[in-house]
Amino acid sequence: MSPSNHKPKLVIVTGQAGSGKTTLAHSLGKLIYLPVISRDEIKEGYVNTFAVPHYKLPANSNQFATEIFFRVVDLLLSNSVSLIAEAAFQHKTWEPQIARLKNHADTSIIVCELDPETAARRHLQRGLSDAKREFFHGDNRVTYFKQTGEFLAPEKYEPPSLPGIRTIQVSTLSDYDPPLEILADQIIGV
Repeated sequence: MSPSNHKPKLVIVTGQAGSGKTTLAHSLGKLIYLPVISRDEIKEGYVNTFAVPHYKLPANSNQFATEIFFRVVDLLLSNSVSLIAEAAFQHKTWEPQIARLKNHADTSIIVCELDPETAARRHLQRGLSDAKREFFHGDNRVTYFKQTGEFLAPEKYEPPSLPGIRTIQVSTLSDYDPPLEILADQIIGV
């Protein structure tokens, strides 16, 4: 059977900072045998190359990491490699990229949902417990907390909502709801 007869699967895992999207993406990837391409992990590789903190990199470093992320996703999909793409796909400027990708892949979006306050507290705790997080990402919530001792209010998160793309909301408050096995069936069973 020729690979050109089948579209690769693109599973987009997204959510607000602290919602558990990276953990869910990697757990799901192991369960359904798909590679995970993480925008933040690409950024970490970029920072590692220069071995300087995030704030010492050129101002467009986040944009550059995002461009590389989409190029990697494009490369894999165009070569019939199904994958999970994990990032905070919240910006309207990212929606055209997702709309474009859906033409080349059987696309699903998984939105990790959590109340904004809990997500922001998880995000802060992750940053405080990982001494290198600020080095790689310039985490404003952690920096603000260290400078003021105050909790920075959650930012508004608007997940992508595109017609014609299957979207699954997953609560990440404690266990996954729906569970990973059901998500796997919904993704692979398509």
